[in-house]
Amino acid sequence: MKSVLYAMVLSLLSFAVLAEHHGKKKPSFDELDTNGDGVLSRDEVKGPLADHFDTIDADGDGVITKDEMPEKPPRKKTY
Repeated sequence: MKSVLYAMVLSLLSFAVLAEHHGKKKPSFDELDTNGDGVLSRDEVKGPLADHFDTIDADGDGVITKDEMPEKPPRKKTY
């Protein structure tokens, strides 16, 4: 009986986390560009964009432009 209860609680928590994540909209380039200079610096990005910054920054100038921004966000690094 206890294991069934634990399974139910775990399922409900998982569903709640997935529902919350699914409802979140990814921020736009302009929302990420917190200083409004038209490019994204390392200080303005986090998560997968920060993890893959050097790859996304195709010309190596230290910033990500709208043209360099991938259509789909990169996946998190897995180790």
